[in-house]
Amino acid sequence: MKLFKYSLFVMCAAAASASNADQIRADDMVVQGNLCIGTDCIVNGEDFSNGALTLKENNLRIRWYDSTATAGGPVRQTFDGTYVDGEVGESWRLDANQSSNGGDNGLYISQMSVVDYPVYSDGSAPDYDCSGAAANPRPVIGTIPEGDPAEDSLNCSPYSEFLQLNVLAMNGSLNGGVSLGIGAEIADGEVRLGNAELKRRLVHVARAISNSDVLIKEQLDQGLFQAQQIRLNEIEALMTMAENELEVLEQEVAPSGSSGGGGGAASWLLLLLPLAALKFRNRKTLA
Repeated sequence: MKLFKYSLFVMCAAAASASNADQIRADDMVVQGNLCIGTDCIVNGEDFSNGALTLKENNLRIRWYDSTATAGGPVRQTFDGTYVDGEVGESWRLDANQSSNGGDNGLYISQMSVVDYPVYSDGSAPDYDCSGAAANPRPVIGTIPEGDPAEDSLNCSPYSEFLQLNVLAMNGSLNGGVSLGIGAEIADGEVRLGNAELKRRLVHVARAISNSDVLIKEQLDQGLFQAQQIRLNEIEALMTMAENELEVLEQEVAPSGSSGGGGGAASWLLLLLPLAALKFRNRKTLA
């Protein structure tokens, strides 16, 4: 009897363990109905009218991991007072909203490290006091020197983080912005390719057509050169006018010799008029 009870207990325990174990299928799977994945899916009541596949949870994440890829060179991700050095290149991640509850509303495509790395202080990370009773947050008694492990705010122990470098980030607010490229900062109402220390070029852009289109360098140069060419043409016309006046003056002065100074003065005045006009236009342009 005891043997039977013991055997029944082992069988029940084994069945319970099997029910919680991962299910592996070595064959194809076809789902002809709909599918909901996530802790917020409603059992026997999920609405699939807007999609056959639903990912439902407060913070959604999809991760791609290429086990045949090779990680790239070392990269650094900086945080507030800390940094992490590691490698990425084997895994990509898609986040809908940030991972913490109450985080920003947005869509993020990022490279993610396969393993986590120690977090170090950049010289300004807080040094917490864990000598007394537990408190949240812990009292700060100083800063941790640069290069030393940073401390967890709850137990003052060193901790690790995964590298997650955003390649594309889109804010979900009404006036949300977009950032493109690792290290680019996101701001409302703007499209950014970098930050104050990291500048990037936007290349192979079509020529602007509408008034709200962005002008490319070629069009800016053309506008500047056209304005300069118009100015040069005006100067050339004024110089031609001055040369013609000079020829008239020479014709009037040559027959009379040194006499008739009044007529010569008037001719000189005519000669100076184009030059005075040129000087006036230069002042107007500078203003």
